[in-house]
Amino acid sequence: MRLPLAARRLDLDQAARAYASAALPPGRRPWREARWCALDLEMTGLDPRKDEIISFGAIPIEAGRLQLFAAVSALVRPSRAIGELSIPVHGIRDIDLESAPTLPAVIGPLLEAITGSVLVLHSAAIDRPFLKRALRETGLRLRNRFVDTEWLGRLWLHERDGRLRGRLSLGDLASALGLPADRPHDSLGDALTTAQAFLALATHLDALASETVSSLVRASDRVDAIRMFQDPLRYDG
Repeated sequence: MRLPLAARRLDLDQAARAYASAALPPGRRPWREARWCALDLEMTGLDPRKDEIISFGAIPIEAGRLQLFAAVSALVRPSRAIGELSIPVHGIRDIDLESAPTLPAVIGPLLEAITGSVLVLHSAAIDRPFLKRALRETGLRLRNRFVDTEWLGRLWLHERDGRLRGRLSLGDLASALGLPADRPHDSLGDALTTAQAFLALATHLDALASETVSSLVRASDRVDAIRMFQDPLRYDG
């Protein structure tokens, strides 16, 4: 049975208060002792100033294990039509969202999933601005630190192959790790692939040197340091 509006508002208020006050994993904490949450969003386009979230999938990770029972996902009805260029990417059409709820109606479970977590994203520069805007419209600021599996993957591949890779899609990363890419461009499927890739990458890197929350979050800095060492003239002055 669908909850009345007042009850849904109360649930959202409770989720927002919990999100705003939750302690976040300290940077020095060993990665397996931290709470993480793999997240994927699908949008009407790539411009966070005008495009909107149309689906999300989130899977918490605790003690180095997926918490599939706590996974959340939803389709979201946007305020305007989906961009034609994005439909071939995610396969979601306007007709698929006619009866979907708006984001404020379903953001409560997403807030609960990411509360007290470090976010795990692939190509975070794309998804993170949309999440930041969604939380801002709920009256919250984005508090979570995040780790990007694209940068972690590039770091691991450098350790494995001795060379840095350029752009690394989630599908290519999963293939390199010997993982299945579960339902590409489905938000929950991509969240699952991202979560599995993160666990594999963190485990591989941790075998070389102990990894903490901060060391994984700083994967992009670590890749930049390798670039600078390999090509110092490019970074001179």
